[in-house]
Order: sequence, then structure tokens, then C-alpha cells
Amino acid sequence: MCITKAYGHSKTKKGRAFLCNVLPFYYIAMEIKLATTTEEQILRLKDRGMTIDDEALAREALMDIGYYRLGFYWFPMEKTYPERTGRNHEFKAGSLFETSIHLYVFDKCLRNILANYLSDIEVNVRTKVIYIISNIHKQNPTWFADNDVVMYSYINQFEKKYNNEITNNDVIKRHSERHKNNKYAPAWKTLEYLSFGDLIRLIENIKSSEDKQKIYECYGFNEDKTFPNYIDVIRQLRNCCAHGHPIFDMVLCKSLRAAKFKKVLKGKALPDNFYSNMQGALVVIQYILYYLPGNKGNEFREEIQSFFKEKMTDDIKPMVGYLLDIPWLQTKL
Repeated sequence: MCITKAYGHSKTKKGRAFLCNVLPFYYIAMEIKLATTTEEQILRLKDRGMTIDDEALAREALMDIGYYRLGFYWFPMEKTYPERTGRNHEFKAGSLFETSIHLYVFDKCLRNILANYLSDIEVNVRTKVIYIISNIHKQNPTWFADNDVVMYSYINQFEKKYNNEITNNDVIKRHSERHKNNKYAPAWKTLEYLSFGDLIRLIENIKSSEDKQKIYECYGFNEDKTFPNYIDVIRQLRNCCAHGHPIFDMVLCKSLRAAKFKKVLKGKALPDNFYSNMQGALVVIQYILYYLPGNKGNEFREEIQSFFKEKMTDDIKPMVGYLLDIPWLQTKL
């Protein structure tokens, strides 16, 4: 049936309103892709040029990992890679299904390694913020909600988050029951339950540049631009690892500031896009780890290098071999 006949002629006011407001959704619905079985998925991959030697393994992987998620790992084998628009999904000659599995395992294991160190960094930064700012404002244990200390825009946002999310935590509930006249629990309780992203926003919204500088100094910074840049890279990577997002070809939302690395990397031939890809991100992690207790910067470098040697199979080197060219830091800067 003609859609305009069913709902009125397109030249009428009612008909035009329908076409503007409803018809686009009709065409979108017509284009929605339908669910497929593993057999159909395997046939589709073969039709596009992928070689699948072991179909039983492919079915098992597709049911375990999923067609959509694995798509991130066979994407580098497509003819149009790295273009993300206008893809025809056809594979280069010699593309093997097993290669996508190897890349998936490599990426998953790398995320697991990073998650451990990123957690250490997050805990350390959280502790520094709570300790330093709380001791500067000793008489104000809820300084994070004081407009003399923090920007009002953050406080307004924080109040909603506290009421909707943080108050549901058992520790905060018990505090509220014992201290009914307190609007908030003190910083050393409340800020433990902020997301890392919200904690970073809190740092950015502290009014006093001198107070913020005391936090930056803990990580070797004497100005107010590089730490926010580096810690946001940590946040971005932490979120990717926590949610299982691919990181092997990750592009940073914002390029790294070269400030801390200019001197130590001077004269070295840096890989292309070093300041916006995983190479630079891994060096930032190593840099921050040098400021944590113990020799974690060197430990991190050695663990990553050992991992690359063990898990980087020849078939995935075209996708991740660039990580072998990281100009690692040899000491704390």
C-alpha cells in the first residue's frame, strides 16, 4: 500500500506533518539488519573473502565472543581499512578467521594487564586529592560541595549525582543514619565512591590554582595543562579496559602534550601518530607509575615487553607490530 494513501496525501497539512515526523522512522525500520545464525554469519564472511579452515572453531567463537564484537578484530583485514565510512566489508586476500581470534585474545590480555596498573594509578590519584585538599581545608570536611573551594557548576551537578547514586552505597547510608544533620559524608568517604571521570572533573573545578598545583606536583608537573591532559588519557584507557572495548588501534580523544617527553625523546625517530595512539598512551602510563611507590615504571615496561614477545603472533603483527617501536622511558623524569 502506498504510504501517503494510507495516511493522507502528502500535499495536505496533515500528510506533510506525517511525512516529516513519521516517515523517516518507517524507512529506518526498513533498513534495520535482522538477526543471523552462526551458519549464516560464516557464509557471509566467506562470501566477503575470508578463509575459514575450521568451521567448528568459527561457530564456537561466534557463540562465545559474538559476530559484532569480533568484527572489530577482522576490521583491519578489510580492503577499505582504516576507512570507517563507505566500507564494502570485503576482505583482503589471505584473510583468516583465526587471525581475528588471535587479535581478540591479544587485545583482551593487554586490557587485563593495563587494568591492574590503571587501578593503581586511580587509587593513588584519588588518595592524593582527598588527603591534600582535605588538609588544606581542615575545618571543612565537605569542601567538595563548598563554592569557596569548588566551582558552583560542579557542585550543582554533584548534588544530583550524590542524591541519585552515592547515597545508595551502604557506607554512605550508615553515615547518614548516624549523622542525620549532615548533608554529605566527609571527603574521605564520599570521594571514594565518585567515578574516576567525576574525580578528574572535581580536580579541574577546584578554584585555587595553588591547591591544584599541590596535586600536580605529586606527579612531577609544575604547570596546569599537562597533568589534566595525561590523566584524561588514563581515564579514557581505564574506561575502555573496564568495558571491554578494543584498544589495539585506539586513537586518543585528545593528542598528548609533548611537554614532558620533549627532552628525553629529543633526537629519537618517533613513530607516526605517537602522541595520539596507544604508543604514547602506554608511555604516559609508565611515566605516572614512576611516581607511585615501588619501581612500577620499570615493572610495567618489562611486563608489557614480555607480553608482546609472548602473545604477538606473526599473523597479527601487521595490526599491532607498531607497538614494538615504543620509545620507553628508562628512568623517572
